[in-house]
Amino acid sequence: MHPNATEAQIEKVAESLRSAHYAALALKSAAARRAKREATQAAKRRETEQQLAAYSAGGTEADAA
Repeated sequence: MHPNATEAQIEKVAESLRSAHYAALALKSAAARRAKREATQAAKRRETEQQLAAYSAGGTEADAA
């Protein structure tokens, strides 16, 4: 900051920095939630595909009985 800045200018810059900081945190949080959701969806999709493959191959318990 400028050494001759007024209190009002310093406060304005500080508020701007706080706002930018929290905006960056919000973006990181949203990215983390999105990544977690996508990983969960991918795991669920893989599980479903494995179950379908086992069923198509006749590997169900009902077929074995």
